[in-house]
Amino acid sequence: MHLAILSPVYLALLGLKPFWLSAHLNSFVGLISLSLRNFFSSSVSEIETQGIFLKLYKLYNRFKYFSTYTICIICISDVKMECKSCGSEHVIKRGRLLSANNFYKRRYECKDCGEIFCSGRIPIATPDPEYTPKSVPSQNWSAYAQAQNNEKLMLMGMLSELSEILQVEEINRVGRPRTDLHEMIFCIAMKTYTRLSSRRLISDLEIANKMEYISHTPHFTTIMKYFGEEEITPVLQELIRLSSLPLKQIETDFAVDSSGFSTSQFGRWFDHKFGEETQRRVYLKSHIMVGVKTNIVASAEITQSSSGDSLQFVPLVKDTSRRFTIKEVSADKAYSAKQNLEEVEKLGAIPYIPFKSNTTGKARGCRIWRKMFDYFKEHRQEFLEHYHKRSNVESTFNMLKQKLGSSLMTKRFTAQKNELLAKILVHNLLVLIQEYFEQGLEVNLSTEAQKVGVINVMW
Repeated sequence: MHLAILSPVYLALLGLKPFWLSAHLNSFVGLISLSLRNFFSSSVSEIETQGIFLKLYKLYNRFKYFSTYTICIICISDVKMECKSCGSEHVIKRGRLLSANNFYKRRYECKDCGEIFCSGRIPIATPDPEYTPKSVPSQNWSAYAQAQNNEKLMLMGMLSELSEILQVEEINRVGRPRTDLHEMIFCIAMKTYTRLSSRRLISDLEIANKMEYISHTPHFTTIMKYFGEEEITPVLQELIRLSSLPLKQIETDFAVDSSGFSTSQFGRWFDHKFGEETQRRVYLKSHIMVGVKTNIVASAEITQSSSGDSLQFVPLVKDTSRRFTIKEVSADKAYSAKQNLEEVEKLGAIPYIPFKSNTTGKARGCRIWRKMFDYFKEHRQEFLEHYHKRSNVESTFNMLKQKLGSSLMTKRFTAQKNELLAKILVHNLLVLIQEYFEQGLEVNLSTEAQKVGVINVMW
């Protein structure tokens, strides 16, 4: 047998499949010095060869988690086996015998004297551990059925309670008096929940009027008019924050991501490369920070489709940290930036954000960047177990789009922004209803509002 130490590139050119061993280079010095005569001899007995491989195998198992250099060992020629009794080379293989500790012995038979003998121990590759699927908690269908049966009535009650938290300061204006802000928030949220046109929504508002959730039923054009009011935007954002407070004791791990919601408008431009006009549907981006246990939205920002994802990471994390205790934040590679990791570290949390393929890991003054880069490289499996909590933010967007629609009905940007914020607000209230029946959560928005103060609005 001939042995050689070859580079991986050279082996790839030869089309050979190498046997890889990873260990510290210093650990191989003694082994190579002991076996140096075997690497340059014309032939090596199998017993000596097996001893070399046995030492390499043990060394590999010892240092495989601390590899810094790679050494490639490859067998080139065949081995000459001699009979232990008569010394004949007319020997054939007769299978192998398994032994303990992941080794086996090869059996040989001499064709001249008929002697059957075994060779030295040869290591067996450790088999991959069997995949054991994680136990998925079963759905509490009884609680789910109760939540769906009572969803609309409870939503009306929670919207009425939530809107009463607003403390409105009226401003003297010229013209007709404005509609009550509490009732307009109620009507906007109900239109978003039912996904009906403003005309068809009136019958539902009549029922709400009889149940004394609103004092009178507004005209259908009034509802669409207030969708486009800029004063509605900060109110909806504050109500989203308030609706997440009942779950602040449950949620400690969060995930960040963005997704687009299409509109009825199209953007057109002339493509000089192909000499033709191109069009694409315009959409808005929703950037949200979600609790991974209940899919509650803790903070949300709405931007144009051209806005970058990483720019919204720090505002979302800062806003969420004012009401929640954050321990982990997971996000995809679009948020891989040093300022994002540093912001999470300031809050005492751990950022689980994977690194791009061209990342070098140079800290350049950012300690958490180097620390998480080493953890990502050396303990990839543990890192991914935390990172894959990010899939819950994808589930949240799926819940939003399946339940409340993936498109926006309004046309102006302010109205579209308010409509999307209303979707997120309704989603949070639906999550609270579900947790009320599944976990027995006590939902008292008025009590939570007293802890953070009422919302003052100039109207």
